[in-house]
Amino acid sequence: MEIQPRSFGDSLADVVSNLGKVWKPLLGPAIVASVAMGLLTIVALESTDSFPVFELVLNNPEALELMTDSERAEILIQLRSGVMLVSLVSTVVYGFLYLTAARAIGGAFSMADEVAVVGAAIRLYPIWLIATIIAGIAATGGLFLLIIPGLWLAIMFNLYTPVIAIEGKGPVAALRRSFELVRGNFWETVGFLLIVGLAGGAAGLLFQLVAIPMLMTGETSFAAGLTFAIGVVVQGLILAAIAVGSTTWYLNLRARTDGPYLVEVAG
Repeated sequence: MEIQPRSFGDSLADVVSNLGKVWKPLLGPAIVASVAMGLLTIVALESTDSFPVFELVLNNPEALELMTDSERAEILIQLRSGVMLVSLVSTVVYGFLYLTAARAIGGAFSMADEVAVVGAAIRLYPIWLIATIIAGIAATGGLFLLIIPGLWLAIMFNLYTPVIAIEGKGPVAALRRSFELVRGNFWETVGFLLIVGLAGGAAGLLFQLVAIPMLMTGETSFAAGLTFAIGVVVQGLILAAIAVGSTTWYLNLRARTDGPYLVEVAG
């Protein structure tokens, strides 16, 4: 199938179409990634002693007002450490799912085997990790300078994952290619990624609105277990859908930049 340049609205519609093509092969990796993210988040919070801090903030905020400034500062340091470690863990796990989603979309056009898609994502993961470290250092440096440059770089480098997954480029080449694709489409890229992210957030919020009544009815342990199990699946699918959205936008920007093309998955 030849990929043609698409309008902003058509690309949003393509997200739904592409998700319909790849949700089955993505379901397993999405659940695995979601479970891993949950378990590693618990480990991260335990290792930084952040659980008591979260419990205090959520259940006894009045106690914070009675603390001295030094005590509050110490708690904030704990909380910041936990949040930073959880963010790092989430990024590392989400990277695998993003690679899998991008590879699955490329495979949907080239009839790639589902097992080969996951295998390729595992093989390409070290390349993705190096690119992520480079992009993270560049964006963080920009944030320390004037904030705006860091945000700008984060958007310009946003599409390096599908570049690695589909074009098979190395870390630096993938970042350079993402920069090339987003250049001239910056604000559309911001809007597209924002809409996809907000849609994912809204889906997560909707699940929470359904899950809370479930927790308040019936046997507590059973309701909690059922809600957690469903939540794992839902969270995994939401993350996969966001990855599909970003990859769909990459396919469109590639057509805009290079002209119409046939998707061929490298390697």
